[in-house]
Amino acid sequence: MRLGQTVGVIMLSAMAFPAHAQAPREKIDGSKLGPQVGETVPDFNLKDQYGNPQTLKSIMGPKGAMLVFVRSADWCPYCKTQLVDLQTGIEQLLKRGLGVATISYYPIEILAGFMKQHAITYTMLADVGSVTIKKFGLLNPAPEWALDPSLKDDPSVQAEVKKYVSVVGARAEMIGMAFPGNLVLDAEGRVKQRFFEDFYIERNTISSILLKIGGSATDTVPATKISTAQLEITSYPSTRGIAPGQRFTVNVDVAPHAKVHVYAPGAKDYRIINLKLDATPEITVLQQPTYPPSEIYYFKPLKERVPVFQKPFRLIQDVVLNGTPQAQAAIRGKEDVTIKGTLEYQACDDRQCFNPVAVPLTWTLSVKALVTQRPTPAQATAK
Repeated sequence: MRLGQTVGVIMLSAMAFPAHAQAPREKIDGSKLGPQVGETVPDFNLKDQYGNPQTLKSIMGPKGAMLVFVRSADWCPYCKTQLVDLQTGIEQLLKRGLGVATISYYPIEILAGFMKQHAITYTMLADVGSVTIKKFGLLNPAPEWALDPSLKDDPSVQAEVKKYVSVVGARAEMIGMAFPGNLVLDAEGRVKQRFFEDFYIERNTISSILLKIGGSATDTVPATKISTAQLEITSYPSTRGIAPGQRFTVNVDVAPHAKVHVYAPGAKDYRIINLKLDATPEITVLQQPTYPPSEIYYFKPLKERVPVFQKPFRLIQDVVLNGTPQAQAAIRGKEDVTIKGTLEYQACDDRQCFNPVAVPLTWTLSVKALVTQRPTPAQATAK
């Protein structure tokens, strides 16, 4: 029996099947999973890919940590692609004072093999038996439901499996896996920000997360600069290349000219600055753009107060390169994808409002392949 097969047997024997899985009482809500913003996460004691014990304190940086929960470093291509992508942002995360660790239910041998295969330098923690995953409230119960004879034909179970497990169904080795997501913690272990998805295929790229926590893109990205009569505009994607299922951002930095303002969300009866992206089969646009805090502008002639942007600010729009089997077939053979959109706004100064403006924008990203190769299990070597 090969070492990889031995590891699989050990894992499955450690995850005893319940005599009868508990039926789902309500739909899974990704926004409610795990510790919420402001809550303190539980401590843990897990071994890393070198076999060394690690706790929440030991992985902490001077300003906190990023905990990344992944489903598998072995069989899940979206997770493996995410783990390789995470490595590209390690230098920036460390510079920001954040320790970094991933947590999955796979044993040390798999993590050590993945580390050697992809030159991983961050901490990978083995939570065999999913004790820590359960403590964090991030255990995915859908595989158990799918493999329980009394539940597997339930339409609600089938729907959850397709959304949170796989469109081709669950396997026994999936029992014990976590919901994938990122928790950004402060130095006291409180959640500052969290990034979770609502589809098992999708993953936030580390570039998009860095931009949202105040960092910069992980690589040099092409930027387009545009000047209008009222604004200076710089647009760029969060990364140069993207793989199926990866969630990234297109970003627009806006600098109003002196004494000029544009309207922010909440301004009634005014045209709010907005970024609109064109729909394509390859791309899904997620929710509305993220706006920074605005300021209140007092317009004396009308004695009104409205939220505006007068200082430089950034609009961030989340986008995902569709990763379903059908979408992957549609982009197969393509070297890049192009996203088109429009920045719409109406600017005013302290005397007049100018005509509405629509600025066309374009971003082109290269298409990367998913990481599909399974790691060769390796013995942990103390670091």
